[in-house]
Formats: sequence, structure tokens, C-alpha cells
Amino acid sequence: MRDPSPSESPERLRILYLIPSFNTGGAEVQLLSLIRGIDKAKFAVTVAVFFDGGDLADAYENTKDVDVVYLGKKGGLDVAFFSRLSGLIRRRRIQIIQCYNVSARLFGILAAKVSIKPIVIVTERTARLLYSSFGSRVYLFLEKYAMRSADFLIANSLAGQTFAASRGFPVEKSIVIYNGIDAQRLIIGRQAAEVRRSLNIPHDAFVVGMAARIKAIKDPLLLVEAARKARQSFADIYFLLIGDGPLLDSVKAKIIERGLAPFFHCTGSRKDAIDFLNAVDVAVLTSNTIEGCSNSLLEAMYLGKPVVATRVGGNVEVVEHERTGLLSSPHNADELADAILRLRENPAQRSRFGDNARQAARDRFSQSVMLREHEVLYQKLIADSRKGEMTQAVRVESDVSETNGRAFARSDILGCPVDQMTLRQCLDYFEDVLRDGRQCHIVVVNAAKVVKARSDDDLRAVINEADIIGADGVPIVWASRMLGQPLPGRVNGTDLMHGLFEESAKKGWRLYLLGAKASVIKTVVENLRKQQPTINIVGYRHGYFDSPDDEIAAVAEINAARPDVLLLGFGTPMKEKWVKRHKQQLDVPIIHGVGGSFDIVGGLTKRAPVWMQDSGLEWLYRLMQEPGRMWRRYLSTNTVFIWLVLRAWLGRVLHIS
Repeated sequence: MRDPSPSESPERLRILYLIPSFNTGGAEVQLLSLIRGIDKAKFAVTVAVFFDGGDLADAYENTKDVDVVYLGKKGGLDVAFFSRLSGLIRRRRIQIIQCYNVSARLFGILAAKVSIKPIVIVTERTARLLYSSFGSRVYLFLEKYAMRSADFLIANSLAGQTFAASRGFPVEKSIVIYNGIDAQRLIIGRQAAEVRRSLNIPHDAFVVGMAARIKAIKDPLLLVEAARKARQSFADIYFLLIGDGPLLDSVKAKIIERGLAPFFHCTGSRKDAIDFLNAVDVAVLTSNTIEGCSNSLLEAMYLGKPVVATRVGGNVEVVEHERTGLLSSPHNADELADAILRLRENPAQRSRFGDNARQAARDRFSQSVMLREHEVLYQKLIADSRKGEMTQAVRVESDVSETNGRAFARSDILGCPVDQMTLRQCLDYFEDVLRDGRQCHIVVVNAAKVVKARSDDDLRAVINEADIIGADGVPIVWASRMLGQPLPGRVNGTDLMHGLFEESAKKGWRLYLLGAKASVIKTVVENLRKQQPTINIVGYRHGYFDSPDDEIAAVAEINAARPDVLLLGFGTPMKEKWVKRHKQQLDVPIIHGVGGSFDIVGGLTKRAPVWMQDSGLEWLYRLMQEPGRMWRRYLSTNTVFIWLVLRAWLGRVLHIS
């Protein structure tokens, strides 16, 4: 074991990064990026690895001002290995230990507890449990309980943070720091034309590529099936699969079986993988059930490639649907093929998506942003530990003050993201959206929706994919304050609807109203035109559809009216799922679901008095109006919300999990 004694100045914080191996993987690549860029004048860095070797070993060892320690772990129960790890922590007087992957989290936490008790940070880079053997089940069982005694958690996606919370880790002791692109990994050795020639791919072919570990959770066979379908439409489409893994032979066999061998190339593991990724026109990721923050997607985006990814885990946070690429359903080869064909047939859109992807990668997922957020967190954790208290996520957030390319900073309310904005800021942002010609889907969340989203994967995905997310009710604002992530106020859906009516009357914004019964929506429009004669309503339609074709016809009717704003009068989760089905077909800049608010404008129901709204009692007023319909909802969701908030608050105050 190589264990050089570092010469640190007292001012530098002493950090130990613990990882099982140096074999290429998402965690290993990101840790390498972190240690290469972290400010060595502020941090004395040691990396400890369980096992010798690995294809990234040279890169780690050659990183300037970083000490690499091989712990020489043997299989089974290795007491000597554990002794070496805890001894390393003591000798180097480690102040912070950050653990990557399951076994490192388990052993790192235990070693910290028996040594000088440094601050323990664990990382979460996935969004569900992965079992590969009986041993992995044992590790995960033990690690679940050990992890709760960690001081802080860094997730590389909101999906990962939510997953950690589901396993019992307090949300208020965690933060999302997305992966950062290391420019040293993106140095092009061979130009795209040369790579294509080496594979006998015509220079003017349309090339689709995926860089991934070839294993079941990446679902590479889905790409093969989508390739077969896509080539039925266009013979100039070629495919690249970049990477190695246990399913590679199965994929090759399926390629031959489908008659795709001349058009589908598997490169295997390549040190020049970035050259192959640079040679594609579109990058794809077909994860089927799980994904954190994919390095391969980020690298493709950094290279200016539009991306197509499955709507899984962190993919919905990385890919902005209809802006940097397209999202498709997992397990659905038809939908994936359609997305590929759409980009094949629309070079202008492909170019626009690619430009947007490059900009997003540099703004949201740069190495500098990732480094800054880590460094701020480290310093804050140390400062607070010296004061005898532990940093909460919001305090880190306030110092980092990064929105990761979004319009507003975000709070996390029981795993649900909510933007830190006021109603006026939201309306002002809409003005920017219209000026820039972008699309913005706003979702507003109340207590019931937060609870529903915890069990409804589709609803949660729509919320996470929304461009901005408002706090619909006062209870959300109260919860944000209790959980240490205060929101400036609520963005109530009904108030926002009326704000849009006023903006239309003053500025001519074009409105289309969809929802409610035919008689109700007609009355709504008549009342609005009487109340605000200058309001610009360019179309309206009831919200009942006889068939999917009827829905498609409604979308065509909306687009023909060319509205600036579409208001949807459906309930939850119907309106969110309707947007999910049709957003990519809608040529509308601003989409807002108003729920049952059309009934208020139409005179069917009354809104609570202002004092009840401001007191958080609007739900009680609705219950009194519609007891038969609302009592079950409030019993099944609002009480659960209160319990979850109280539990999280107690964990925050008492520092318990």
C-alpha cells in the first residue's frame, strides 16, 4: 500500500474520498473530475481505493497534488483492510470523508465512527435499489441503516435525492449537485469524418449513437429494436453502441438476427470513446428503470449533440424536452424510433436542439459549477461543525445561489421541487418567455399534489419536467419554512389565472381556454369579456373528448388559433398528464393548468374570502362547499402531508432520521 505523508498547511481542509475501484464508471469519472479541479490551496486531497488497478488508475495517480492510497482489500470479511482505512483517517486527521458507492458508504461510515469522527458525506448516484448478488443485498441492507448516521448526502439528481429520502435519509440534510463536465475528457483525437470512414459509414449518413455500460438497466436491446424500425423509413440511418458490458454479446447477436450488422456498429470499450460520440448526429440513452445524472448525456450535450433519452430518473432533469432534445417512454421502441426519425427529418430543429444542449451543458453542468457547489458545501459543513450545528440544505443553497440554468432557485418540499418565486416574478418571467419565443409549462403544487406525486410516477415526472413550479397553497409555504427552505410566497393557480387575464387585457396576450363542460366554458368566456372588454380570447373548447383522435383534433384547433397562453380547466392529475401527452405537439408558449378555477369565473362555485386564503384555510371553504367530493381527498392527502412535514421537521430540529 502506498501511503505518502502529505505536507498540509493548517489552513487547508483535509478531505478523504473513498471509492471501491478505479474502473470506469459514472462515480469514478465524476470523482476524477472533482479532484482534478478542486482548489488545492484550500483542500488537502487524499483518495483511498479498496482495490488495486483499474483503467482510470493512471489518471488518478497523475492528478497533481492528490495522494492516492490503495487499501488492498481482499474478498470476504477483511479486518485488516478496515483497520488500514480507520488508521488512515486518524493519521491524516481527516476532517471530511466523502464516500462513493454502496460498499464505500458502509465501510466509510463505520471507519469514521471508530476513528476521529470526521464529517461524513455520502453520495447517491442512482434512484433505486440494484441487486447483483446475495452479497449486494447484504451490503444494501446494512448500508441503509448505516447511511442514516451520515452527516450529509450529495445526490447527483433530484431523483436520487428522493430515492435517498425514501430509504430514510432526511431530505433537509441533503442537496443536489449535478455532475460537471470535465473538459479534459472531451479532447477530440480524430475528427468525425475520419471515425466514420474507419467504420465504413458514409460521410452523409445520419448516425445515432449511445455511449453506456452495456447492461440490463441501460436496455441496449431497445436501441436495436428502434434501429430496425427507424431503418424501415430511411436507409441512411446508422447506429453506434459505444462501451462494453455483460450484455454486449447478446446485443451483437440481436443485431445480426435483425439484419442490422452492416448498419449497427459496437465499438466495445474505447479510450477514444469521445471521438466516436463526436461522430454521431444524435445521442441516445435508453435506460429502462433507473438513471441518475448521466455523464454520457452531458458529454454529448457539451459536444452540441441533440439527445433522445428515456423518461427515467434524472434524465428528465438533464434533458429539457423540446429544447435540448426529446424524451421518450422506456420500453417503447416505437416512440424511440419516432423521436429519432423526427430529428432525422428536421435538420433545423436538430441544430437548434444541439445549440441549446451545448449551452445547457456549459451553464448547468459545467465542472466549475460542480466544483463551486462542493467547495461551498465543505466549508459550510466545517464552519457549522465548529459551532456545534450541522448545515441544512437551504443554508448551502443560499450560499451557492445557483439555479442550474433554471429561471429561479428551488426549494425541496418532501422531495417535490418548488421554485422560489412570487406571483409577480412569475408573470414577469412569462413576458420573457413570450419575447424569447420559448415554451414554458408551469405546474403549481399544493399539499395533495405533493402527496400524490410520491406514489404516482407519471405525475412526479410531469412536475419534475415542468419549466417552473409554483407553491399553490399557504401550507406549502408554511412547510417550506418549517423545513428550512423558505419560499417567498405562494403562486396560487387561481391568482395566476386572473393575473394572465389582466396581462391579456393590458398587453394583448392571446388566450385559449380548454376545459369544463360546454355550457360552463361558454359562460366563462362571456363573463370575462364583460368584466374585461379588452381581454384577447382567441379560442375556447370544453374539456370532454370522445376518443384519442378527438384530443388530437383539439390540439390542432388550439395551434390554429395561435395563442400565447393555454389555460387548462382539468383536475389533478388529469391536466398534468394531458400536457405530458400533448406538450410536444402544442405550439403554445405558456401552458397553465387552472384546475377547477373556471367554475369560479363561471359562477358555479365561490372562492374563499381573502382572510381564509391568507390563513391557509381555503381548503376548509372548499370542503364546506363540496363536502361529498372533498372530504376523502383531504383525509387521504392533507393529513398525510401534515404528518410528513412534522416528521421531517422533527428530524431537522432534533437531528434524527
